[in-house]
Amino acid sequence: MSAGKVYLQKQRTASQRIIAASLIWPHPRKMLPVLPDPRQYPSNPHPLLDLVTPLLQERDLGRLVAAESALDSEIARHLAAEHDHEIAAAFAGADAASLRILTDRLRAVIAHPSKPGAPYAVPFAIPVVFVAGTRGTHTLPGRLPDIDAVKRLLTEHGILQASGDVSISARFVDRDQLLAVKPSQLARWRDALQYASGGLPAEFTESPIEVNGDGVFLRYLVGVAMQQPDQPPVVALNTPLGPWAMALTKLLGDQLKHDTLTLFPLPRAPQTWLAALDDGRHAQQEIRFQVFVSNTLRKLREAGETPVAVFSAHQGGELRVTLGAAENTEEWAGFVWPLAPLDRIDAIQHMMEALLRECHHDAFRVVSEVMPAIKDNLPYFPLPAEVPAAPTHH
Repeated sequence: MSAGKVYLQKQRTASQRIIAASLIWPHPRKMLPVLPDPRQYPSNPHPLLDLVTPLLQERDLGRLVAAESALDSEIARHLAAEHDHEIAAAFAGADAASLRILTDRLRAVIAHPSKPGAPYAVPFAIPVVFVAGTRGTHTLPGRLPDIDAVKRLLTEHGILQASGDVSISARFVDRDQLLAVKPSQLARWRDALQYASGGLPAEFTESPIEVNGDGVFLRYLVGVAMQQPDQPPVVALNTPLGPWAMALTKLLGDQLKHDTLTLFPLPRAPQTWLAALDDGRHAQQEIRFQVFVSNTLRKLREAGETPVAVFSAHQGGELRVTLGAAENTEEWAGFVWPLAPLDRIDAIQHMMEALLRECHHDAFRVVSEVMPAIKDNLPYFPLPAEVPAAPTHH
């Protein structure tokens, strides 16, 4: 089965994938221990973090609502004053729990206009992951030849409102350009834009993709929608993948096809700017893992080996998976998932386990301690032969 088809079949929630896997494999199935967290959070003081603390500790609903309002007001003040450095400093000094609250409240504040009851703009982005392969090299263009066809498809499937004022750029934009847009700029667009037809007031540049062999790449289509108060959403954000995604995959593939290229464009739903940054990165990593598993299991099985998966956490903030032969230390391949601050290790590990089980693999070993990133001057991947069959290290 192709990597693109595998991806589209597996775009369910993590819990759905785990349930599906449990229906295939006999009960009872021992749950794997969760990997340790190799990340380090500095926990530096900041006034915004002082406002987060009550949300972590308070149990009274009334006081929780008041504490959330106080935090939102302070975030809104920083956005209005373009104090992005203060917001960044709070994020840099937050521990894991505080970071999640800050992220949720920042996204919520940006999503709501500063003047209730007034029309406002909704900047959004559509992550698109490309699974591409070619013999030699090929350059995927940084621009779609027919963006209007994309808008028509999304309208037909109810993702865009037919009568809505919506603009989507034909340019494929890389993640760095989205990261360069500060939170205060998103808030300013939200309140200042009066129509969508002119697009977003930013100089985004086309980001072609250089394909050399095989690869999994991430780009974004960016857009803006004008939202009237108390009206249905003009753009349906974070819509579950379904027939619309299959249709958009075909449309993008048709527009970008080339005789020398095998291409699967795999779109995600339109999302708010900050959410799309996280979702796109996560989707790219998940698809990279799917391709890695498919290729590695096939090679091991064709070689007559019994595959074993080793999960490990490493200094520097990485999860690694070694997929190798049970006894043959020469036959193995490694995968690296660099952890972002908001990544949930248990969810990523469960996704990986469920995917492997769906590929009829049930031999797992989990290293219980944080391991070094480098050993003997090489990236360290614990091999199945090094790790006891019990799901712990040593």
